[in-house]
Amino acid sequence: MGGSKQRAPTRIVGICLVLGLFPLPLFPLTVSAHATTKPLTGPDGHYCGKLLSSGLLVDVETSLQADPKGHISGTYRFDDDGNTTAGTLSEIGTAHGTVRTLRWSDKYGMGSLTIRFDAGYGRFEGLWGPQDAVPSYTWNGGNCGAPIS
Repeated sequence: MGGSKQRAPTRIVGICLVLGLFPLPLFPLTVSAHATTKPLTGPDGHYCGKLLSSGLLVDVETSLQADPKGHISGTYRFDDDGNTTAGTLSEIGTAHGTVRTLRWSDKYGMGSLTIRFDAGYGRFEGLWGPQDAVPSYTWNGGNCGAPIS
């Protein structure tokens, strides 16, 4: 008996909602903590860092883009004894996640670069090496925004 009295207001509200007399808010009244955190953006970005070249750590700018399937490609340029050397990057294989292997190519030849991004893709630590060699030279970067001209 008490249950039917409590259900009456629910029925009235339900009927009013169906008839459109009480419009529902378009946005939730509360926001979960997950909705306010920045989602993972992936590897796309411009990274400034250092790479080991001729025994010295030199400045390098690395720009990366992922295609719709997640395959990474990009470009880089580094300080080369007062000059700038530019090159290209293309992912080897179809790995997903924060560890990727890329092929680098520039005027010195080609080789591989294995990078490990942090969880938010704000920076990466990597090792590079010439073709047919185990990557063992430093190459890192942190997100530096737009390309530096």
